[in-house]
Amino acid sequence: MDCGVHLDGSCISINHSHGTVTTRGEIHMSRRFIAAGAALLLALGACSDDSGDTDGSASTGGSASTGGSATTVAPVDPRADGVLDVPGEFDTIQGAVDAAQPGDLVLIAPGTYHEAVQVSTDELTIRGLDRNEVILDGNFDLDNGIRVLGAKGVTVENMTAMNYTSNGFFWTGVEGYHGTYLTAYRTGDYGVYAFDSVNGQLDHIYAAGSPDAGVYVGACFPCNTVVSGAEAEYNGIGYSGTDS
Repeated sequence: MDCGVHLDGSCISINHSHGTVTTRGEIHMSRRFIAAGAALLLALGACSDDSGDTDGSASTGGSASTGGSATTVAPVDPRADGVLDVPGEFDTIQGAVDAAQPGDLVLIAPGTYHEAVQVSTDELTIRGLDRNEVILDGNFDLDNGIRVLGAKGVTVENMTAMNYTSNGFFWTGVEGYHGTYLTAYRTGDYGVYAFDSVNGQLDHIYAAGSPDAGVYVGACFPCNTVVSGAEAEYNGIGYSGTDS
């Protein structure tokens, strides 16, 4: 490669093999463009890093916000809808009855429940989802399947009570009661028993295997109680209405 002097003092490089001619001025210009381009790329890279940091901090802020939204939410009160599910919301019938407010429904899923349920809250409905598969079993040890003591307007329906030492279903000292679609058998005294209770209704009852009456309504004159659709067999007495 030869170098000749140009009139302006710059050198002309002549490449004989390729037939190209390049001046030193052009070389210097090219180097300046390259340096400028490199500086621009570095600047853009720095901006990119800054924006990444900004995004990261925003993300951190977002996660902080998410953490804020994860504040503890008050659990839903199982009583809020007025339906207390057993065992979905309460392990036992007694637990649901104790938590219930007047007007609530205690809804019992199929299963066998070894309980003696005491009810003292007015205006409850205690309902089984299947008359033959919701079973209260006293194991010949517990006294009453369900006893309603002085609570007004309590309805018990659609279930079975068996193997209790006293009664399957028992209302005592109440005003207003309803027992419907109930089965009681192998009980120590009565199957379905209303004592000293008025303004009641018992219907679609099946009671068997009691040494006394399958269905008893008494000590309530005037009782003002309707018994209909009741079947009692294999008891000491089918129906008893002493002082009623």
